[in-house]
Amino acid sequence: MSDNQVRVRFAPSPTGFLHVGGARTALFNWLYARSQKGAFILRIEDTDQERSTDESTAAILRGMEWLGLDWDEGPDKPGECGPYYQSQRLSIYGEALEQLKAKGMVYRCFCNETELEARADAAKAEGGHWEGYDGHCRDLSDEQVAAYEAEGRVPAWRLRTPDEGTTFWYDIIVGKREFQNEVLTDRVVFKADGFPTYNFAVVVDDHHMGMSHVLRGDDHVSNTPLQLLIFEALGWKPPKFGHMPMILGPDKKRLSKRHGAVSVEEFSKQGIIPVAMVNYLALLGWSIGASGDEVLTTQALLKKFSLKKVNSSPSSFDYDKLEHINSQHLKRMDAGQKQALLLPLLAEHGWCYDTAWNVVGVNDHEGYAARLIKLLGGRFSSLRTLPEQLGFFFADTPEVDDEAWAEHVATDDGRQRLTALADALEAKLPTDTPATSDQCEAVVRELAEELGLGAGDLIHPMRVALTGQGRSAGIFDVLEMVGLPRVISRLRRAAV
Repeated sequence: MSDNQVRVRFAPSPTGFLHVGGARTALFNWLYARSQKGAFILRIEDTDQERSTDESTAAILRGMEWLGLDWDEGPDKPGECGPYYQSQRLSIYGEALEQLKAKGMVYRCFCNETELEARADAAKAEGGHWEGYDGHCRDLSDEQVAAYEAEGRVPAWRLRTPDEGTTFWYDIIVGKREFQNEVLTDRVVFKADGFPTYNFAVVVDDHHMGMSHVLRGDDHVSNTPLQLLIFEALGWKPPKFGHMPMILGPDKKRLSKRHGAVSVEEFSKQGIIPVAMVNYLALLGWSIGASGDEVLTTQALLKKFSLKKVNSSPSSFDYDKLEHINSQHLKRMDAGQKQALLLPLLAEHGWCYDTAWNVVGVNDHEGYAARLIKLLGGRFSSLRTLPEQLGFFFADTPEVDDEAWAEHVATDDGRQRLTALADALEAKLPTDTPATSDQCEAVVRELAEELGLGAGDLIHPMRVALTGQGRSAGIFDVLEMVGLPRVISRLRRAAV
């Protein structure tokens, strides 16, 4: 581990899913590490024994892997700074606590929650302020300590913080931040249950894991002064800190489930692809500059990323913009990439299997999928709407847009024209060999001329009868792909 190497970390608490705020934090750390040829470490902060779960850890790891944010050291990638679960590092925290005891920088605190609440209420009733602790146990005599121990009380350990002066740092993103020490109370660093507090464990881990930078959300700003004091008390050099702006919902309040999806896995289920999610998360709080195009691959982001361009103002999560960026990435994919997305989607709906497809006469499954992709063209822009666009190719009875059906099919003219179309196609094209789009088009246009109609007068009811919708890909290509026997069957069924 080089002294000059950039080392950053993502350190989630496994108490839930991978929220977009956490994902953005992980992404910025990953981008910085990769752009600086540094190391990206994944640490699981699971000292909250009541709320931490294996299921949450698994969900976080799945989310990271889906986004493509690989780590150099972590739970499944041992390194010289492990273990990478805080619950497995208790002896390391204990050693650090002993150092603080030897320096006289911590003291026993025997106060229980009931006593703390009572003193807080009393202070407020007298018009005073309660900053979280009043120093009650700071200078206990040996006799007082013995008395508390005789009652069976197990102490926590509090850090002695300075009463005067300031604690400050130069934040990479927001500039100088300063806190008055008089408002920084003596906080617990080791709980009575033998577990370190969050702020203490984080400092010990960041030191022993050689973190050069700590890049995190600005909801951690209030933790930084205490962490700096712990670094100072232990005689350790702190990393550089950078606090990224909060992510807000469209209503400018902190993003939460009331705004819609907030977890990485939810977005995945809604058809957002990883490269689009990474692209959009990068734009939340980071300025792309004057390059114009905001649709960027992960490699392009790596080339452009700089901490100097991270904004200090909060960002609003725009679901519509995410959908737009997602659609643009889908459109720009090559045919092979699109097919890799399409085949599992078809299987999910029961339209294709390993050995058979629900399309009569289709033997070349991958070839058929490739033709579908070509037919969709720029319409291949949303995984959520793809089933609607493609379902009629596979289902015997497509889902119907009632309004389009009423306008174009459920009329005397509509039924007569569909019957005439079925008769013409059956009479003029062989049904035992595939009909091409050009052949189908020729029959339809010839029939329109015979009936004294415009081609659209036949195409509109035919489209709805075949696809169930008022819009589709090129109708003659649709005829070819659906196959003449099924086309004729649907036209006659709709004409009844």
